[in-house]
Amino acid sequence: MDLFGLKAKTAAKFIKNHHQNPNAEKKSPPARIKSVGALADIDLFRNYDFTRKLIESFDLAPNQVQVALIDPSGKNQNTLDAPEAFSEESFGLYGKIKNATLEEFVDKEFDLLVNYSGSDWVFSQVILARSMARLKAGFEEEGAEWQDIAIRIPGNKMDTFHEELVKYMRIMNLI
Repeated sequence: MDLFGLKAKTAAKFIKNHHQNPNAEKKSPPARIKSVGALADIDLFRNYDFTRKLIESFDLAPNQVQVALIDPSGKNQNTLDAPEAFSEESFGLYGKIKNATLEEFVDKEFDLLVNYSGSDWVFSQVILARSMARLKAGFEEEGAEWQDIAIRIPGNKMDTFHEELVKYMRIMNLI
């Protein structure tokens, strides 16, 4: 139970403090993209096949792409069509991660972490801030300061975003 949104308020305080006083050293970008993490809303996962696009575009094996699904509503249950989704229940006070699977995702040093989620849910920002990924990319929007590459796409069209991401990775000679 979250009394008066205490978890979200303390998570927002963690984000603010972490942004003002980053304690982690900035990692150097990878020479090549060999592992990709994706952070996405569970509804997007059910409606858009971004994992296949990542595997094909970056020429990766399926085990080189790992997905963390978020469920801001907390109403979606684990089903056969989607793996575990993380909700507010996966977090403690001040953005502390209580779920072992999510902690493993955050601690993994991906070459690229692609953020398909919006920044309106404070806990997706916590995941981005705590992530050990070497390079982070996502949509340009408010709260995108945790991303190294922020792509502005009118209307947040997924196919266009993915094409632009691949284009930037090729320009940077990472794929």
